[in-house]
Amino acid sequence: MEILTPKAYPEVDAFVRSHPNGSFMQSPSWAKVKPNWKHEIVAVRDEQGALCGTLSILIMPMGPGALMYAPRGPVCDYNDRAVLAELLEGAGEVAKKYHAHILKMDPYLYEGDQQHIDLFCSLGCEFTPDAGFKDTIQPRYNYMLPYIKGLSEQELLAKFARETRYYIRYAPKQGVVCRWGDDCLDDFYKVYSETGERQGFSIRPKEYLAGFLAAFPQDARLYMCYAPDGAPICGGLSVNYAGRCAHVYGCSSDDHALRRLRGTYLLQWEMMKWALSTGCHVYDMQGVAIRPEDSQALYNVLAFKQNFTGEIVTTVGEFRIVYNPAVNAALEAALKLRAKLHHH
Repeated sequence: MEILTPKAYPEVDAFVRSHPNGSFMQSPSWAKVKPNWKHEIVAVRDEQGALCGTLSILIMPMGPGALMYAPRGPVCDYNDRAVLAELLEGAGEVAKKYHAHILKMDPYLYEGDQQHIDLFCSLGCEFTPDAGFKDTIQPRYNYMLPYIKGLSEQELLAKFARETRYYIRYAPKQGVVCRWGDDCLDDFYKVYSETGERQGFSIRPKEYLAGFLAAFPQDARLYMCYAPDGAPICGGLSVNYAGRCAHVYGCSSDDHALRRLRGTYLLQWEMMKWALSTGCHVYDMQGVAIRPEDSQALYNVLAFKQNFTGEIVTTVGEFRIVYNPAVNAALEAALKLRAKLHHH
Protein backbone atom coordinates (compact mmCIF):
# COMPACT_ATOMS: atom_id res chain seq x y z
CA MET A 1 0.00 0.00 0.00
CA GLU A 2 1.20 3.51 -0.77
CA ILE A 3 -0.10 7.05 -0.71
CA LEU A 4 0.78 8.40 -4.14
CA THR A 5 2.40 11.68 -5.13
CA PRO A 6 0.93 13.64 -8.06
CA LYS A 7 3.61 12.34 -10.42
CA ALA A 8 1.87 8.92 -10.30
CA TYR A 9 -1.54 10.42 -11.14
CA PRO A 10 -1.32 9.81 -14.91
CA GLU A 11 -0.81 6.12 -14.10
CA VAL A 12 -3.85 6.20 -11.79
CA ASP A 13 -5.91 7.86 -14.52
CA ALA A 14 -4.98 5.12 -17.01
CA PHE A 15 -5.85 2.42 -14.44
CA VAL A 16 -9.25 3.90 -13.44
CA ARG A 17 -10.16 4.70 -17.04
CA SER A 18 -9.69 1.08 -18.15
CA HIS A 19 -11.20 -0.60 -15.04
CA PRO A 20 -14.72 -2.09 -15.14
CA ASN A 21 -15.43 -0.45 -11.75
CA GLY A 22 -13.88 2.87 -12.81
CA SER A 23 -15.67 6.22 -12.58
CA PHE A 24 -14.72 9.77 -13.55
CA MET A 25 -15.16 10.68 -9.87
CA GLN A 26 -12.27 8.34 -9.00
CA SER A 27 -10.03 9.94 -11.62
CA PRO A 28 -7.34 12.29 -10.25
CA SER A 29 -8.91 14.97 -12.47
CA TRP A 30 -12.07 15.02 -10.34
CA ALA A 31 -10.12 16.59 -7.47
CA LYS A 32 -9.36 19.56 -9.77
CA VAL A 33 -13.12 20.13 -10.03
CA LYS A 34 -13.25 20.33 -6.19
CA PRO A 35 -10.50 22.87 -5.39
CA ASN A 36 -11.79 23.61 -1.87
CA TRP A 37 -11.31 19.97 -0.85
CA LYS A 38 -7.94 18.42 -0.10
CA HIS A 39 -7.08 15.23 -1.94
CA GLU A 40 -5.07 11.99 -1.55
CA ILE A 41 -4.88 8.76 -3.55
CA VAL A 42 -4.16 5.40 -1.91
CA ALA A 43 -2.91 2.62 -4.18
CA VAL A 44 -2.07 -1.07 -4.11
CA ARG A 45 0.25 -2.76 -6.61
CA ASP A 46 0.56 -6.39 -7.68
CA GLU A 47 3.82 -8.38 -7.65
CA GLN A 48 4.82 -6.94 -11.02
CA GLY A 49 4.40 -3.40 -9.70
CA ALA A 50 1.24 -2.65 -11.70
CA LEU A 51 -1.70 -0.92 -10.00
CA CYS A 52 -4.45 -3.30 -8.92
CA GLY A 53 -6.46 -0.98 -6.66
CA THR A 54 -6.84 2.76 -6.08
CA LEU A 55 -8.89 4.90 -3.73
CA SER A 56 -9.13 8.60 -4.52
CA ILE A 57 -10.23 10.49 -1.41
CA LEU A 58 -11.56 14.03 -1.12
CA ILE A 59 -11.00 15.58 2.31
CA MET A 60 -13.05 18.41 3.81
CA PRO A 61 -11.90 19.79 7.21
CA MET A 62 -14.88 20.14 9.58
CA GLY A 63 -14.57 21.50 13.09
CA PRO A 64 -12.12 19.33 15.03
CA GLY A 65 -12.22 16.60 12.39
CA ALA A 66 -12.45 16.09 8.65
CA LEU A 67 -14.86 14.31 6.35
CA MET A 68 -13.20 11.96 3.87
CA TYR A 69 -15.26 11.00 0.84
CA ALA A 70 -14.29 8.60 -1.94
CA PRO A 71 -17.02 9.07 -4.56
CA ARG A 72 -17.63 5.78 -6.44
CA GLY A 73 -14.53 4.34 -4.79
CA PRO A 74 -12.62 2.20 -4.38
CA VAL A 75 -11.58 1.04 -7.85
CA CYS A 76 -10.48 -2.61 -7.66
CA ASP A 77 -11.84 -6.11 -8.07
CA TYR A 78 -14.51 -6.19 -5.34
CA ASN A 79 -13.89 -9.91 -4.88
CA ASP A 80 -10.25 -9.35 -3.91
CA ARG A 81 -10.42 -9.12 -0.14
CA ALA A 82 -6.66 -8.56 0.29
CA VAL A 83 -6.54 -5.55 -2.06
CA LEU A 84 -9.67 -4.06 -0.53
CA ALA A 85 -8.28 -4.49 2.99
CA GLU A 86 -5.03 -2.79 1.99
CA LEU A 87 -6.83 0.16 0.41
CA LEU A 88 -8.90 0.65 3.57
CA GLU A 89 -5.75 0.42 5.67
CA GLY A 90 -4.28 3.20 3.49
CA ALA A 91 -7.44 5.26 4.04
CA GLY A 92 -6.79 4.91 7.77
CA GLU A 93 -3.30 6.41 7.28
CA VAL A 94 -4.82 9.35 5.40
CA ALA A 95 -7.39 9.77 8.18
CA LYS A 96 -4.59 10.10 10.75
CA LYS A 97 -2.83 12.74 8.67
CA TYR A 98 -5.98 14.90 8.40
CA HIS A 99 -7.56 13.99 11.78
CA ALA A 100 -10.56 12.68 9.85
CA HIS A 101 -13.52 11.41 11.83
CA ILE A 102 -15.17 9.46 9.00
CA LEU A 103 -14.70 7.99 5.51
CA LYS A 104 -17.68 7.56 3.19
CA MET A 105 -17.57 5.47 -0.01
CA ASP A 106 -20.27 4.58 -2.54
CA PRO A 107 -18.82 1.99 -4.96
CA TYR A 108 -20.70 0.69 -7.99
CA LEU A 109 -22.44 -2.13 -6.13
CA TYR A 110 -26.09 -2.80 -6.81
CA GLU A 111 -28.98 -3.43 -4.48
CA GLY A 112 -29.23 -7.00 -3.29
CA ASP A 113 -25.50 -7.69 -3.65
CA GLN A 114 -25.28 -9.11 -0.14
CA GLN A 115 -21.98 -10.90 -0.76
CA HIS A 116 -20.08 -7.65 -1.36
CA ILE A 117 -21.94 -5.77 1.37
CA ASP A 118 -20.82 -8.48 3.80
CA LEU A 119 -17.24 -8.23 2.52
CA PHE A 120 -17.05 -4.45 3.08
CA CYS A 121 -18.65 -4.83 6.52
CA SER A 122 -16.20 -7.59 7.49
CA LEU A 123 -13.40 -5.09 6.80
CA GLY A 124 -14.72 -2.60 9.34
CA CYS A 125 -17.28 -0.65 7.32
CA GLU A 126 -20.66 0.40 8.68
CA PHE A 127 -23.59 0.13 6.30
CA THR A 128 -27.26 1.13 6.43
CA PRO A 129 -29.42 -0.96 4.11
CA ASP A 130 -32.22 0.84 2.23
CA ALA A 131 -30.82 4.28 3.06
CA GLY A 132 -33.34 7.08 2.58
CA PHE A 133 -33.24 9.44 -0.38
CA LYS A 134 -31.63 12.28 1.57
CA ASP A 135 -29.21 10.05 3.51
CA THR A 136 -26.60 9.50 0.80
CA ILE A 137 -24.35 11.92 -1.05
CA GLN A 138 -24.95 10.35 -4.50
CA PRO A 139 -28.52 9.46 -5.52
CA ARG A 140 -29.10 5.72 -5.06
CA TYR A 141 -31.56 5.56 -7.94
CA ASN A 142 -30.13 6.19 -11.41
CA TYR A 143 -31.70 5.82 -14.81
CA MET A 144 -29.36 3.96 -17.15
CA LEU A 145 -29.20 2.25 -20.53
CA PRO A 146 -26.78 -0.52 -19.54
CA TYR A 147 -27.02 -2.45 -22.81
CA ILE A 148 -25.59 -0.09 -25.42
CA LYS A 149 -22.17 -1.63 -26.04
CA GLY A 150 -21.74 -2.77 -29.63
CA LEU A 151 -25.09 -1.40 -30.82
CA SER A 152 -25.36 0.65 -34.00
CA GLU A 153 -27.34 3.91 -33.95
CA GLN A 154 -30.18 2.15 -35.79
CA GLU A 155 -30.24 -0.72 -33.29
CA LEU A 156 -30.40 1.69 -30.35
CA LEU A 157 -33.15 3.77 -31.99
CA ALA A 158 -35.14 0.58 -32.55
CA LYS A 159 -35.23 -0.02 -28.77
CA PHE A 160 -37.03 3.28 -28.11
CA ALA A 161 -40.79 3.78 -28.15
CA ARG A 162 -42.18 5.01 -31.45
CA GLU A 163 -43.02 8.41 -30.00
CA THR A 164 -39.41 8.86 -28.80
CA ARG A 165 -38.04 8.06 -32.25
CA TYR A 166 -40.53 10.48 -33.74
CA TYR A 167 -39.42 13.34 -31.47
CA ILE A 168 -35.72 12.65 -32.08
CA ARG A 169 -36.38 13.19 -35.80
CA TYR A 170 -38.93 15.96 -35.27
CA ALA A 171 -36.54 18.47 -33.67
CA PRO A 172 -34.10 18.72 -36.62
CA LYS A 173 -37.06 18.98 -39.01
CA GLN A 174 -38.14 22.06 -37.06
CA GLY A 175 -34.69 23.55 -37.62
CA VAL A 176 -33.26 22.67 -34.19
CA VAL A 177 -29.48 22.30 -34.20
CA CYS A 178 -27.40 20.55 -31.55
CA ARG A 179 -23.73 21.34 -31.14
CA TRP A 180 -21.12 20.90 -28.47
CA GLY A 181 -18.19 22.97 -27.25
CA ASP A 182 -17.00 25.03 -24.29
CA ASP A 183 -18.19 28.15 -26.12
CA CYS A 184 -21.78 27.07 -25.27
CA LEU A 185 -21.17 27.74 -21.55
CA ASP A 186 -22.82 31.18 -21.38
CA ASP A 187 -25.96 29.90 -23.09
CA PHE A 188 -25.96 26.76 -20.96
CA TYR A 189 -25.57 28.75 -17.76
CA LYS A 190 -28.44 31.09 -18.58
CA VAL A 191 -30.87 28.18 -19.17
CA TYR A 192 -29.41 26.12 -16.28
CA SER A 193 -30.01 29.00 -13.84
CA GLU A 194 -33.63 29.31 -15.02
CA THR A 195 -34.13 25.54 -14.68
CA GLY A 196 -32.74 25.55 -11.14
CA GLU A 197 -35.05 28.37 -10.12
CA ARG A 198 -38.08 26.72 -11.73
CA GLN A 199 -37.47 23.28 -10.24
CA GLY A 200 -36.03 24.40 -6.93
CA PHE A 201 -32.62 22.71 -7.10
CA SER A 202 -29.39 24.45 -6.13
CA ILE A 203 -27.17 25.30 -9.08
CA ARG A 204 -23.39 25.24 -9.39
CA PRO A 205 -21.52 28.49 -10.06
CA LYS A 206 -20.46 29.05 -13.66
CA GLU A 207 -16.78 28.81 -12.60
CA TYR A 208 -17.46 25.32 -11.27
CA LEU A 209 -18.81 24.14 -14.62
CA ALA A 210 -15.92 25.80 -16.47
CA GLY A 211 -13.53 24.02 -14.08
CA PHE A 212 -15.28 20.71 -14.78
CA LEU A 213 -14.79 21.11 -18.54
CA ALA A 214 -11.17 22.20 -18.04
CA ALA A 215 -10.38 19.22 -15.78
CA PHE A 216 -11.68 16.73 -18.37
CA PRO A 217 -10.70 18.29 -21.71
CA GLN A 218 -11.03 14.99 -23.63
CA ASP A 219 -13.82 13.43 -21.59
CA ALA A 220 -16.39 16.15 -20.81
CA ARG A 221 -18.59 17.80 -23.40
CA LEU A 222 -21.13 20.58 -23.14
CA TYR A 223 -23.98 20.08 -25.62
CA MET A 224 -26.56 22.75 -26.49
CA CYS A 225 -29.65 22.71 -28.71
CA TYR A 226 -30.69 25.91 -30.45
CA ALA A 227 -33.92 27.04 -32.11
CA PRO A 228 -33.80 28.31 -35.72
CA ASP A 229 -33.57 31.90 -34.41
CA GLY A 230 -30.54 30.98 -32.24
CA ALA A 231 -32.41 30.86 -28.92
CA PRO A 232 -30.95 28.21 -26.57
CA ILE A 233 -33.50 25.45 -25.89
CA CYS A 234 -31.71 22.93 -23.69
CA GLY A 235 -28.26 21.65 -22.80
CA GLY A 236 -26.34 18.90 -21.12
CA LEU A 237 -22.89 18.38 -19.63
CA SER A 238 -21.75 14.79 -20.14
CA VAL A 239 -18.63 12.90 -19.13
CA ASN A 240 -17.49 9.91 -21.16
CA TYR A 241 -15.04 7.95 -19.01
CA ALA A 242 -14.27 4.32 -18.12
CA GLY A 243 -16.88 2.96 -20.51
CA ARG A 244 -19.69 5.05 -19.04
CA CYS A 245 -21.19 8.14 -20.57
CA ALA A 246 -22.88 10.08 -17.75
CA HIS A 247 -25.21 13.02 -18.29
CA VAL A 248 -24.22 15.00 -15.20
CA TYR A 249 -25.93 18.40 -15.56
CA GLY A 250 -28.91 19.27 -17.73
CA CYS A 251 -31.21 22.20 -18.33
CA SER A 252 -34.15 23.18 -20.52
CA SER A 253 -35.89 26.46 -21.25
CA ASP A 254 -39.35 27.03 -19.77
CA ASP A 255 -40.44 28.95 -22.87
CA HIS A 256 -43.40 26.95 -24.20
CA ALA A 257 -42.73 27.71 -27.86
CA LEU A 258 -39.16 26.42 -27.42
CA ARG A 259 -40.27 23.35 -25.47
CA ARG A 260 -42.61 22.36 -28.30
CA LEU A 261 -39.55 21.93 -30.57
CA ARG A 262 -38.64 18.78 -28.55
CA GLY A 263 -34.96 19.67 -28.38
CA THR A 264 -34.49 17.55 -25.23
CA TYR A 265 -34.96 14.37 -27.30
CA LEU A 266 -32.36 15.45 -29.85
CA LEU A 267 -29.98 16.45 -27.04
CA GLN A 268 -30.12 12.99 -25.41
CA TRP A 269 -29.76 11.31 -28.78
CA GLU A 270 -26.63 13.31 -29.66
CA MET A 271 -25.04 12.41 -26.32
CA MET A 272 -26.02 8.75 -26.79
CA LYS A 273 -24.43 8.76 -30.26
CA TRP A 274 -21.19 9.97 -28.63
CA ALA A 275 -21.43 7.10 -26.13
CA LEU A 276 -21.96 4.60 -28.97
CA SER A 277 -19.06 5.96 -31.03
CA THR A 278 -16.63 5.50 -28.12
CA GLY A 279 -17.74 1.95 -27.28
CA CYS A 280 -19.37 2.75 -23.91
CA HIS A 281 -21.22 -0.04 -22.14
CA VAL A 282 -23.55 2.29 -20.19
CA TYR A 283 -25.36 5.51 -20.93
CA ASP A 284 -26.14 6.90 -17.49
CA MET A 285 -28.88 9.52 -17.27
CA GLN A 286 -28.05 9.75 -13.56
CA GLY A 287 -30.20 10.48 -10.56
CA VAL A 288 -33.97 10.05 -10.37
CA ALA A 289 -36.51 9.90 -7.56
CA ILE A 290 -38.98 7.02 -7.57
CA ARG A 291 -41.40 8.86 -5.24
CA PRO A 292 -42.50 12.50 -5.63
CA GLU A 293 -42.09 13.12 -1.89
CA ASP A 294 -38.33 12.43 -2.17
CA SER A 295 -37.75 15.08 -4.84
CA GLN A 296 -40.47 16.47 -7.06
CA ALA A 297 -37.87 17.68 -9.59
CA LEU A 298 -36.10 14.30 -9.89
CA TYR A 299 -39.44 12.51 -9.97
CA ASN A 300 -40.67 14.71 -12.83
CA VAL A 301 -37.46 14.03 -14.73
CA LEU A 302 -37.97 10.25 -14.40
CA ALA A 303 -41.03 10.38 -16.69
CA PHE A 304 -38.92 11.99 -19.41
CA LYS A 305 -35.98 9.62 -18.95
CA GLN A 306 -38.29 6.61 -19.22
CA ASN A 307 -38.95 7.53 -22.85
CA PHE A 308 -35.51 6.10 -23.61
CA THR A 309 -36.19 2.49 -22.58
CA GLY A 310 -33.53 2.13 -19.92
CA GLU A 311 -33.94 0.92 -16.36
CA ILE A 312 -33.81 2.29 -12.85
CA VAL A 313 -30.58 0.98 -11.38
CA THR A 314 -30.35 1.07 -7.58
CA THR A 315 -26.96 1.16 -5.89
CA VAL A 316 -26.50 -0.19 -2.36
CA GLY A 317 -25.61 3.24 -0.95
CA GLU A 318 -22.75 4.27 1.31
CA PHE A 319 -20.18 2.42 3.37
CA ARG A 320 -18.72 4.33 6.31
CA ILE A 321 -15.65 3.88 8.46
CA VAL A 322 -15.84 5.97 11.62
CA TYR A 323 -12.40 6.84 12.97
CA ASN A 324 -13.51 9.16 15.79
CA PRO A 325 -17.01 8.28 17.05
CA ALA A 326 -17.25 11.21 19.50
CA VAL A 327 -16.39 13.87 16.90
CA ASN A 328 -18.55 12.11 14.32
CA ALA A 329 -21.59 12.03 16.64
CA ALA A 330 -21.17 15.72 17.53
CA LEU A 331 -20.87 16.79 13.89
CA GLU A 332 -23.82 14.59 12.80
CA ALA A 333 -25.97 16.24 15.48
CA ALA A 334 -24.85 19.71 14.38
CA LEU A 335 -25.61 18.94 10.73
CA LYS A 336 -29.06 17.56 11.60
CA LEU A 337 -29.81 20.69 13.61
CA ARG A 338 -28.65 22.90 10.74
CA ALA A 339 -30.85 20.99 8.27
CA LYS A 340 -33.80 21.37 10.63
CA LEU A 341 -33.28 25.12 11.02
CA HIS A 342 -32.78 25.42 7.28
CA HIS A 343 -36.06 23.58 6.73
CA HIS A 344 -38.23 25.87 8.87
